[in-house]
Amino acid sequence: MSADSKDCTDKDECIDLPCLNGGTCINLEPNLRYRCNCPDGFWGENCELIQEGQTLKLSMGALAAILVCLLIILILVLVFVVYNRRREAHIKYPGPDDDVRENIINYDDEGGGEDDMTAFDITPLQIPINGPHPEMDPSKLAFSMLVPGQELNVGTFIEDHKKRADSDPNAPPFDDLRNYAYEGGGSTAGSLSSLASGTDDEQQDYEYLSAWGPRFGTLNQMYSGPGEETDLEQYAVN
Repeated sequence: MSADSKDCTDKDECIDLPCLNGGTCINLEPNLRYRCNCPDGFWGENCELIQEGQTLKLSMGALAAILVCLLIILILVLVFVVYNRRREAHIKYPGPDDDVRENIINYDDEGGGEDDMTAFDITPLQIPINGPHPEMDPSKLAFSMLVPGQELNVGTFIEDHKKRADSDPNAPPFDDLRNYAYEGGGSTAGSLSSLASGTDDEQQDYEYLSAWGPRFGTLNQMYSGPGEETDLEQYAVN
């Protein structure tokens, strides 16, 4: 109300800058006075309050309920673990000795017999040069024995020694595979006329075979003439 009349006039409250923190004041009707438009981050009638971020606020009751649920879950887990351990304690699993599989072998006797260093038989290793195999029956040998007075034959002699070598498992050469399909390939064959040029019908002298000793007595007997006394017969008489 003015001083000289009875009329009421509107007073602008925004002159006093009631809005704080940079707020904009808007003058309203006398009954509403004014309004402040607050900037971001402030609120209130005069923008005097700071606007906080939206946070989840739990009451004490809700927080207590969450803690109780977590405690119950922990107790259930502990009970389950203890129950499983007690149940496994009563179950008897097979030991390593009872677990028999195709790929598991127990070598309980490993190293057995190491103290027995002298009880061995060396007889199978002692094979005479000109004698039969020790564990073989002479009657079952593959080669035939020469009857006294029987005429020697080169083919029979070679065949007997071949059978004797075949019946000896310890005699070399051992089993071997060799391919001779291309042996001599690319070579030029020479003349064979020289083979006949060195032959004649003259009597050969094989007396030098007697000087080779008794090991070549059979060969000396085959190449000596009939009726001649060889060194083999002399050794047999002695």
